[in-house]
Amino acid sequence: MNSIPKFLLMNKIKTILVCLSFCLFFCQESYAQLQSDSKDHAGIKFEHSSWQEIIKKAKNENKLIFIDAYTSWCGPCKMMAKNVFTDTEVGTFFNQNFVNVKFDMEKEPGLSLKSKLRVTAYPTLIFIDANEKIVHKAVGSMPKSDFLKFANKALKGEMNLSDYNEIYEKEGVSDYKFLVNYLKVLESAGENVKLKMVIGKYFDDLTSDKLLSRENWDLVKKYINNTDNKAFQYLLNNQEKFENLFGEKEVGDKIYYTFLRQGNQLCDKTESGDFHLNLERKSQFEADLEKFNIKDKAMILAYSEISTARSLNDWKTFVSTVSKYLKSGLIDKSVMSLYNYALPVNRAADDKELRAEAAKWCDMGLATENLDAGFKNTFLKLKAELLK
Repeated sequence: MNSIPKFLLMNKIKTILVCLSFCLFFCQESYAQLQSDSKDHAGIKFEHSSWQEIIKKAKNENKLIFIDAYTSWCGPCKMMAKNVFTDTEVGTFFNQNFVNVKFDMEKEPGLSLKSKLRVTAYPTLIFIDANEKIVHKAVGSMPKSDFLKFANKALKGEMNLSDYNEIYEKEGVSDYKFLVNYLKVLESAGENVKLKMVIGKYFDDLTSDKLLSRENWDLVKKYINNTDNKAFQYLLNNQEKFENLFGEKEVGDKIYYTFLRQGNQLCDKTESGDFHLNLERKSQFEADLEKFNIKDKAMILAYSEISTARSLNDWKTFVSTVSKYLKSGLIDKSVMSLYNYALPVNRAADDKELRAEAAKWCDMGLATENLDAGFKNTFLKLKAELLK
């Protein structure tokens, strides 16, 4: 199968990062220990005071606050702690210019700050001022050179997230270059809700003919990931025009992958943190699949069914659906996909029969030819946990 949805299959670079994360995990090298060890190096010195004391110190010293928002299980977080935060040059720069603090976002005070800081992925690296306003922000690990550039943007007044937000609130999208740069900053910061709002409003304000320009098509390809967006609906109803301008494959792939993503977004998160199925969105999604005769419709619906069951914590449906489609060959059987099917069952399902069924997916992974030793150990460990 050539087409695999984004939420189940990572590209080669991400696969390497996952493998590194597994190695770090199996070494049982906790994030806290890594940070403790950094005290013996000339790295970043993190404060251990209360949040209010940190705010007070930032005000007194007229400094920004750097926050490392991490979790104990996050592989990229551990890599930052071990390889970047302990660096002498990084430590000198951060200790001179910022008040530095780290929070496990699954414990207090991280839990209480998570919503205010808009943390949705890990690590999230944040600079705020003493009034707790977000100045700059990025999601994910990065090498030393990029980390220092990122910090300099916050420190030296270069255009950062706060600046872009302020300009947008006052002036909207002043020109195309501003929009492109703003979207890049929002994407890097993990500000997905704001990004969706900004790009949606931009396309809502455009006349239909402008949607056919190359520069706006590039924005559609990169940032439009839901089928109910005005620009995407225009694309569906004018597919031939787009194909004549940009090629049948390019346009067809965009339509196909957008439907795959939409199928994974049929549930809405409630204030309590639970999910509920948006029946109106589901109905429109299925109607559009039928109306526009989208390729591989059956596979798209299969992945949507799996994703919805997972979001709703309906593990009986999740397990039976995954097994059914693995048997029929409708969904991907790659090593990473098999692991990602089994992992949430291990984390959240208590039923022994369901766990035993998920263990069979580990066996499928172990049967893969020329399986990497790291993945073999990972599958063996996961299978043992599922069956205990």
